[in-house]
Amino acid sequence: MKYEISIDDRHGIVEIRFVEQIPYSEHVKARDELLEICRARKMHKILVDARGLVGVRATTIELFDFGVSWAELVHQTPTLLAGVLPLDAATRKWWKFGENVAVNRGVVTRSFDDIDEARAWLRGP
Repeated sequence: MKYEISIDDRHGIVEIRFVEQIPYSEHVKARDELLEICRARKMHKILVDARGLVGVRATTIELFDFGVSWAELVHQTPTLLAGVLPLDAATRKWWKFGENVAVNRGVVTRSFDDIDEARAWLRGP
């Protein structure tokens, strides 16, 4: 499996962790699986751990569309999205591009370098 999904019922967080690079089409499938779990469990906090991603395997338009699609998919349900940035500098740059697209369309998201900080942000005060 190229990604793992786990659920923190206590804090209401669904987490996806990428363990290796996957093609764009599989990112879409992983995101859709993640959101289906969120809907089924009525959970609205998502943590995406992208530290395992290296190298960009998506075009600019694919990254743009991916950011737009996040906004379209979560627009009816208030959702918090935390992302732990990839370690690779080039991949981080593209990640931030997609994040900016999503933010500009209303997604409440924030990037982190540390997974514990991301979890703390999702848990709230």
